[in-house]
Amino acid sequence: MTISTVLTQPQDLALLERSWQRSRDYGLLQAGRSDPRCLPPSALNQKQQQHELLLRYLRHSLPLFEQLQQGRHCRLIFADAEGTILFTSGDPHFGSKAQKMALASGASWHEQSMGTNAIGTALSEQKEICILGNQHFLAANQGISCSASPVLSPSGELLGVIDISSEAGEHGQDMMLTARLMALSVENALVMNHDDTHWILSLAPDAGSLQQPWSGIIALREDGQLLGANRSARHWLPELDLPAMLSDLRQGELTPVGSGLALLSRQPGRRPASRPAPEASSGLESTALKLMARCIPLLIQGETGTGKDHLVRRLHRQSGRAQGPLVAVNCGALPAELLEAELFGYLPGAFTGGSRQGRPGYIRAAQGGILFLDEIGELPLAAQTRLLRVLQEKAVTPLGSHAPEPVDFQLVAASHRNLAAMVTDGGFRQDLYFRMNGFSLCLPPLRDYSHDDFVRLVHTLLAELEEEVALDETALNLLGAYHWPGNVRQLKQVLEVAAVLADGGPITPAQLPELPNFEENAKAGPATGDLKSLADRLIVQTLDECGGNVSAAARRLKVSRTTLYARLKALKGN
Repeated sequence: MTISTVLTQPQDLALLERSWQRSRDYGLLQAGRSDPRCLPPSALNQKQQQHELLLRYLRHSLPLFEQLQQGRHCRLIFADAEGTILFTSGDPHFGSKAQKMALASGASWHEQSMGTNAIGTALSEQKEICILGNQHFLAANQGISCSASPVLSPSGELLGVIDISSEAGEHGQDMMLTARLMALSVENALVMNHDDTHWILSLAPDAGSLQQPWSGIIALREDGQLLGANRSARHWLPELDLPAMLSDLRQGELTPVGSGLALLSRQPGRRPASRPAPEASSGLESTALKLMARCIPLLIQGETGTGKDHLVRRLHRQSGRAQGPLVAVNCGALPAELLEAELFGYLPGAFTGGSRQGRPGYIRAAQGGILFLDEIGELPLAAQTRLLRVLQEKAVTPLGSHAPEPVDFQLVAASHRNLAAMVTDGGFRQDLYFRMNGFSLCLPPLRDYSHDDFVRLVHTLLAELEEEVALDETALNLLGAYHWPGNVRQLKQVLEVAAVLADGGPITPAQLPELPNFEENAKAGPATGDLKSLADRLIVQTLDECGGNVSAAARRLKVSRTTLYARLKALKGN
């Protein structure tokens, strides 16, 4: 079999020919077995510890992977510079088949043992590569297709590759883009979280590209000494005098530099490297506010309930448009036939059934303030076209009119849907996607919060309640053990109910409401299940530790004996 007979789509023919020749030189046979070398557990654990920080940032970026590949049968893989798989995640349905193909932690996919494949070939060529089906050298591997993108250290060293693998017939063209974005996300996190970082210098050809994964990022010490840079920034370094730039950029303003723009921002207080904070950190919010001052649109992405509306209200209060209105529109809640009229407004008599006085529409209502379009992925294509025209012309034409009216508003859009995939499928306009995605914030699900971030969020939500209420440590630990499938929205509701039941006192396990038992989603470990089950187990355990002394158990649990007796009675009834 020759390369030309397996080239199923445009590909670098010379690259594949080199890889196939290397495979032959290694003594591999096309009809041979796919039999990767596998590390013993101790050696695998040692490698994973060497890349602990990278793997933590990769796990923190999983919401991006899940959002971009939602519902697809594929696996995300990280392999180190020697081709050893150190991490896998993704669809478990494909995972069972992937393990048969040796796509499991500890397996080596270097070309020496596995022939031409995305992981090994990307490492050998030190460039991103897509290997589809029968482009694999070994026939045993031709049932899968893979896209891999290298991951570089802040100094430019090859650390490994991020790969997305799927069954051969299900590999989408956007999977390479996802692998590239995941690699860039991890690289950027490694640059920005260097131990001595004091300044972050962002570089891009235009303001709309600043703070995007593909923009240049340089980490500097307080005196301007270079600590590291991502791959995009390394192209800029030869023309930059970094110490000299600091005095001009310390105010955080957008400044022309070379053939683009630079933005300097102070790195927020140091976080422990092993515990990255949620994406919606004060540092990113600060950057978002700077870009909002230039009227650059924001796109907020994340699962349902992750607090996108809370973030928008917080940005509104801190922005230069705080005195203007915040107009929030749920695009998925408006009937499709009325959406354009409600959004763009209409004149009297514009259509049957409309108000006799007409309507200004949400866009004009946001004049001088912020227009928050939640669930923007639900916008019909016709409305997308009209919205794009408004953003380009900074004017809106109401239905029934031919005279555009100037408008001035800050656009913030949000969605839990995979907008990039919708663009690929034709369900969302590509030009609108890029127009509104001037700066992107990805909110992680509550289950990915660190303990400290979760505690801070709980206290923030409690502070928003009308009455001051305290939360004891035992109840806080129970809340932290729950998986929160409903995310921040569900947590907020639980705290509101518990505060009412506490009736002015501190919230204890006794006031925590019963929640559904999502066992398949619960966190691993002994503390799984619904809050009622967790609390009941804690009561039994505490009573046992106190030798059956109800008074002592009540004191330790910080509840009254009456409350404890009631819970014990309910337990016996079950």
